[in-house]
Amino acid sequence: MKRLLPSGLIFAGVLGIAAAGAQPDQDITKHRKKFDLREAILRKFLRDKHCPDQEYAEQFIAEADKHGLDWRLLPSLAMVESGGGKTAKGNNLFGWANGKIAFNSISEAIHTVAVALGHGRAYRGKDLDGKLATFNHGTDYSAMVRAIMNQISPRVQVETAD
Repeated sequence: MKRLLPSGLIFAGVLGIAAAGAQPDQDITKHRKKFDLREAILRKFLRDKHCPDQEYAEQFIAEADKHGLDWRLLPSLAMVESGGGKTAKGNNLFGWANGKIAFNSISEAIHTVAVALGHGRAYRGKDLDGKLATFNHGTDYSAMVRAIMNQISPRVQVETAD
């Protein structure tokens, strides 16, 4: 019996592989997450600037995509407002509500600001310059944010790779 167990396991393993290969309609690559080059670019930028918010690169991009924002906008606002989290109080990376609001987490702050910029009454239907002018009325504010956006990546569209 001891001889049958090892050979039986090997045989069962071969049958399992053959059975898995027998289903041509099942493509395991459909479930593989594509590598998003934007995340690597953003993470490197934030790391090079020694920003505490670098671990949120994926969330910055996901929230921007979900709410129709340029993927570079949220981290650029965080850079201008809090040095990428260096001077953030109460997890408020963005100086939201003149810095008077504290968030339970940085994730909550990113989500809240993304929703507001994408769908809030004050921002709805505005282009990037309109959103920035509403976010902060300073005359140089838009130029500062845009300069950081260009430092992150000079192009809005960055291709994904497999």
